[in-house]
Amino acid sequence: MLAGSSRAAPLSPVPPPSPPIPLLSLPEAPLQVVGSTPTWAGTAVFANLPPQDAAAELYAGRADVVLGTLPLPAPPAGIDAPVAVPVGVFAVSVVYQLPGVALRLDIPALCALLGGQISVWNAPALHALNPGVTLPALPVLLSARVARNGVSLAVAGSCVKAGIWPASQLKSNWTARTAFARATLGAQKSDLNIPGALALFSPLDVPPGAQVALLRSPGGTFVPPRSELGLSGPRLPGAPPLLPLDPFGALHATDAVGAYPLRGLIWASVLPHQAYRGRTVQRAQQILSLLDALRGSTGHGLAGLPLNAWSSVRLRYGSALVVPAISPP
Repeated sequence: MLAGSSRAAPLSPVPPPSPPIPLLSLPEAPLQVVGSTPTWAGTAVFANLPPQDAAAELYAGRADVVLGTLPLPAPPAGIDAPVAVPVGVFAVSVVYQLPGVALRLDIPALCALLGGQISVWNAPALHALNPGVTLPALPVLLSARVARNGVSLAVAGSCVKAGIWPASQLKSNWTARTAFARATLGAQKSDLNIPGALALFSPLDVPPGAQVALLRSPGGTFVPPRSELGLSGPRLPGAPPLLPLDPFGALHATDAVGAYPLRGLIWASVLPHQAYRGRTVQRAQQILSLLDALRGSTGHGLAGLPLNAWSSVRLRYGSALVVPAISPP
């Protein structure tokens, strides 16, 4: 027997296996919005692009939404036509150069000015709207853009709905009776240095310090530009839809007392089938959230829409309809 023997040390227990390290879940990249109208709500990244380029970005899958005032060109073969949703409204400002004259107009007189039926500023129809104002004996020098634009489309829609212009004049550009047909917005703004000039601008493009006409609203008051739909509700059963069904439709004439009567719609265009280029259903839900944020907000001189003018948005992910995400309590 060996001296000094001892018992073996007990074995240490085997530690339990470590739980697996969870994979990092990267957040969705911000939505990419392109077009001629900047976003006024939400957190999307916006890039200003002309309609043709904006449509190309959407059809290629690089942009999520196109925001603008004109219909998009048809998609390439194999791509479904986009869904167009009205999300906002913009006022059209009537800008002129008549030093010392605070001009007041109504829609019939404006349409006559644009159509060439009124060709001088001291015409009797303008005197009737501006009593006590000395109007100069200057020719009306209309400046308009050659390129298609939503301002021209909105004004044409107002003149058609008022019964002043025929339906064939519902166009997004018209230069037949203009003194200056301009390719760029900058050139059009320069025309306002000429006495007698007249031009139309969106709220984002009115030159600082420019003279802007007041327009007669329903009820008879003359009001400055203000982005608002200006339609009273609710609509009666069987009445026409509150808003046009596509960007080439004309808005109903304003009927709300005190509302600014010259305005156009802002449209969001998205692809109807959202399961492409590795997109997630969460990204499609973000699009729905952005559209609601735009429709319910104002900013940059632009305005959303009243709830009775909201339309449903049908997007699909695979075989299922995309439904809004449920916010946590």
